[in-house]
Parts: sequence; C-alpha cells; structure tokens
Amino acid sequence: MRRTGWAFLPLTAMLTLACSSDGATPPVTGTLPLGTPEANLRFLRPVAGAALTRDSLSFWAVKGQNREVAMYYRPRAGRSDSSEFLRFKVSNESLLKRPDGTTIVAGDSVRITIRILDFSKLVTQFLPSGLTFSPLKPAELRLDFGQCDQDFNRDGVVNQDDTNLVPTFAIWKQEALGQPWVKLSSAVEVNGSLTEVKANIDGFTNHAVAW
Repeated sequence: MRRTGWAFLPLTAMLTLACSSDGATPPVTGTLPLGTPEANLRFLRPVAGAALTRDSLSFWAVKGQNREVAMYYRPRAGRSDSSEFLRFKVSNESLLKRPDGTTIVAGDSVRITIRILDFSKLVTQFLPSGLTFSPLKPAELRLDFGQCDQDFNRDGVVNQDDTNLVPTFAIWKQEALGQPWVKLSSAVEVNGSLTEVKANIDGFTNHAVAW
C-alpha cells in the first residue's frame, strides 16, 4: 500500500497552506547565501523505532517521459504493509539542464539518486548536484510525516499545541552541508491517511521538512 492510517490529532478534513519564502527570520549576511541557519529551525523527527526499507534509490529520468519514484518505511510492529516517506515526480518536460549547464533535449536521460543524508532529521540529498528543472514544469517532491514523532514542539506532551504547528511545516532546501536553509513555497495536506508536505523543485540540493 502507498500509505497507511495514522493516529493524528484532530484536524480539518484537508488543510492546504501556501508558505512563502519570506520568513520572519533575518537573512544570513556575508558570503553565505540568504537563508536561515540550521540552528534556528526545527526538523521533523522519525518516531522511535521507525526505519526505511532503503536509504537510497536511483532511477533514470528521461526528457519526454513522466517518471515517479517513492521511498517507504518498513512495516511497523504488528502491521504487514508499509507507509510512504517520500514521493518524487519528474514530468516529461521537467528536465532542463545538466550540472555542466548543457541543455537536456528530448530523449536524453539523467540518472537521479536520492539518499538519506541525516535520518534523525529526515534530510534527503538529491544527485547529481546542479541538475536543474524547468521553472514552467518543475519536479515535485512530497514528504510524508505520518511516521514522525507527534511531539513536534518537543515539550514531552502530545497535544493541541503540536497540531497547531502542522500548518507551519514547509520543505526547506540547503545547497550544501553547513550552509543556511531556504524555505520553498510549500503546501501541507492532511486528509485521513494523507499527511504530507509538497513543493515544486527547481534544482538538486538537500531537502527536509522543518518550521
């Protein structure tokens, strides 16, 4: 199964929230790109005992073809099915340029690798670094938080305060380790077993859900 049910605090049937890249956090100055230092962010954490079926996957994206891949958690104790962690879609028009700047034309293929960079923060890395997608037909990344620790604010209690944080979730990107993070325009969706954050991706960097 693609997703399993998840006992989550009461929410509306569906919540969709557009998150702009303009946050209250002052931008980092100096030689670093504009963004938010990692220490100023809270990242989602996997629930205790959660594990993925694999820590990386690779596939061929082809200009002119739709491709879609997913990564899953291992089934939890007492369950036979697994739930989704990540889904990545590349449309037939998404591929734009290779890391060296050359244009990708119809029929060209690019081997894409997705790997877990830091499971404790659910940080994903997309390779090859520098691959870019069309701004008109970007790739799409969906990250599910159904297997995350529900104590989002980490105060030791799961309550309405945690539920209230969900609309603030967004996918953030980091160009390289040690650099600031930049918020992407994101949407949070909660509807039954659907508990995910999604965003359009214009190029390959590190990605994670944070607030």
